[in-house]
Amino acid sequence: MALPRRLTGLVVFLVVLSSVPVSTAIVEEVEGSPEISIQAPDNRVAPGQEVTIPIYVTNDGIIREAGPTEYVERVITARALTAEVRSGSSPIRVNTGRIPAGNVPEGTVGPFEVSLTIPADARPGTYRLPVDVRYSYTRTVRYGSGTDDPEFRNYQRTRTRFIEITVRDRPRFEVVDVASNTRVGGVGPVAVTVENVGTEPASEATLRLRSADEELTFGRGSAEARAFSDAWQPGENRTFEFRARVASDAVRREYPVAATVSYTDVDGVQRASRELTAGIVPQAEVAFAVRNLSSDLYVGEPGTISGTVGNRGPVPVERAVLVYRSSSPHVAPVDGEVALGRLAPGDRRNFTFEVDVGDGASAGRRQLNLTVRYRDARGNPGTSDPLEPAVRLRPERDWLAVAPENATFDVDSDNRLTVRLRNVEDVALSDVRGRIEVTDPFSSASRTAYVPELGPGETATLAFEVTVSEDAVATQSSVSLNVTAERPDGETVRLDASVVPVTVTEEEGTDDSTLLGVGAVVAVVALVAGWWWLNRR
Repeated sequence: MALPRRLTGLVVFLVVLSSVPVSTAIVEEVEGSPEISIQAPDNRVAPGQEVTIPIYVTNDGIIREAGPTEYVERVITARALTAEVRSGSSPIRVNTGRIPAGNVPEGTVGPFEVSLTIPADARPGTYRLPVDVRYSYTRTVRYGSGTDDPEFRNYQRTRTRFIEITVRDRPRFEVVDVASNTRVGGVGPVAVTVENVGTEPASEATLRLRSADEELTFGRGSAEARAFSDAWQPGENRTFEFRARVASDAVRREYPVAATVSYTDVDGVQRASRELTAGIVPQAEVAFAVRNLSSDLYVGEPGTISGTVGNRGPVPVERAVLVYRSSSPHVAPVDGEVALGRLAPGDRRNFTFEVDVGDGASAGRRQLNLTVRYRDARGNPGTSDPLEPAVRLRPERDWLAVAPENATFDVDSDNRLTVRLRNVEDVALSDVRGRIEVTDPFSSASRTAYVPELGPGETATLAFEVTVSEDAVATQSSVSLNVTAERPDGETVRLDASVVPVTVTEEEGTDDSTLLGVGAVVAVVALVAGWWWLNRR
């Protein structure tokens, strides 16, 4: 009876179970992940460069369980991706930090710029640079009729990828030496030695120098100069000479110049090196000094400037010439150059300049503009700094002084006018000629006078005939005297229209009472004489 009871219980359980409703739920999944790689297609560089290369991020997403498109895109997208390129074991230095690339769906994004420094001593070859890639992603999306919202399972991932950088064989150049014989204020050679420190030869190479400072120029004043070289092997030095010019007012210091080598590589491609920098230091200029300066300059007449000029070093000069350039049209040298010849340090030479001083010049201190033009031991020309001593320009000289001696005459008389003429300067005068100019009531039949020579401080008397007309009246008047004389230098001294004062007086006369008195005296004398004659016997 036990078996039927158990069977009866099982049947009852099954009946009860079949009466309970059953819920059927379906849950599905999309599973996948991003697959990131880094590419650097433009990866050929040369030693001694700082370059920027582009990199690209590629995502080849992996789908393990497919499903709706939106969930597939979710699981293969790398979110908030960053990439950092490192040097690794290579000699290349990376100058760029972590790069934020953002969300990277399936495909490629970029380019992203990465700055690299390739050391000058980097060996040619291919180097692998590690790239640390960090991102987040969704590995699984669960969805279905049994869930209200999809379920995302998110993860963080860090992967290391690599890019390849190829340091290729190429000519590369460095300035190894600069030698200059150019002095401040001069022109001279500059030798620039450049070495091909690369691993390949260059051909048809041109070295270009460029100065950024106007105080240092090349040739006839250009900022650039070029020199050519043919085949140029690795490890080979080439020396190029240029003619440089340094301004006379330049400061003695190192002047930077930029050097660039343009060449043809072994593939026949024309290339240019990176810009090289070199320094040119001009040698100290030759210094000169003027001493013992004296001058004899007066307005309106020629004069002289004399002195000595010496070489203060540091080197001897050849074919030196002292040059005088005047800044005034009224004060000008007859010949503005005096040859000095060879001057060793400490040597001195005397000089004299003949100078014409015009009537328009102004008296006072005058600054001279002197320079020394010379050649150095190599024959290169040079010019000294300006030498600017000052001399005195004196006012125009008077030369002669006039004073009347006999200049008082009666009306209606012929007279001798005498004038005292004195040389007031310290230079002898010759061929002294005087001439008076007269107007009514004066006239003259002898208007000129002559003195052969009149020494410094000497006095001579000039005499002229002067007639005063009967119509003249007593008064103070004058005549005009013009004098010319010759200086020892052949120039003529003129004393124009000097006024000589003349006094005209009335002739002393007799009145009627005087005449009667004289007549009476004469009559008495006659009577007395007659009486004496008659009675003398």
